[in-house]
Amino acid sequence: MTRVELTISIAGALLTAFAIGWLAHWLWSRAARVASPRGDRADELAAELLEIEAERDRISAEAAAEVAAAAALLREREAELSAAMDGLGAARAELAALRGER
Repeated sequence: MTRVELTISIAGALLTAFAIGWLAHWLWSRAARVASPRGDRADELAAELLEIEAERDRISAEAAAEVAAAAALLREREAELSAAMDGLGAARAELAALRGER
């Protein structure tokens, strides 16, 4: 057997051993994953996360609605204040005019 044939046969044996090891690892991890309780826990955590995100979105929408309602109420109060201040200014002007007539 020449040196090249020996190198090729060793490389083939190593490649075959690697392929068999990789296949065995893959089969073992597939078999172990099915029986693992960690998968169930991960599913529970994912479901809980989805529920929490939905609740966060709901609360965020409610907060946005409350902010919009408060802003509308503030605009209404500012309009009332402006009208009251205009009325007060008109009343003062009328009072000054009446005092000036004397």
